[in-house]
Amino acid sequence: MPSRADLDPSELKRVLPHVMLVDVLGPRQYRYRLIGTECVVAHGINATGQTLDVALKDDQYRAHVIGLYDQCVSECRPLYSESLFFQKGADIDRHVKVLFLPLSNDGATANMIFVIQVIQFVDEQARKDHFTSIKPHKEIVRATL
Repeated sequence: MPSRADLDPSELKRVLPHVMLVDVLGPRQYRYRLIGTECVVAHGINATGQTLDVALKDDQYRAHVIGLYDQCVSECRPLYSESLFFQKGADIDRHVKVLFLPLSNDGATANMIFVIQVIQFVDEQARKDHFTSIKPHKEIVRATL
């Protein structure tokens, strides 16, 4: 498993706005260390320094996200997930694609997760609605890499 020191930001310029670094604090406990600008815009909040329990207000969505982090950490393997978010009714609001990459200081235990999140919005209004008001969502792909 790579470590945080193995990441060279100069080689990641195109994806940096879509990046999050998340500290593993303990079982089911995670804290946002760094959040890229595109993630801040999409989420409607800069949650840098906050734990997921504080930053993610919706119980169902928080459980979903923590489950993804838990799987990445417990398996010490990259994980890919895609979800669709819906407006009231059946209209798709946004399509979220996320890659979770475990990082380790000792090569055996994940102590940080490097996350790349790309969000495709249906329209500008959907972009303005942010994730602060979580809409119904459905995971459509999950794959351990």
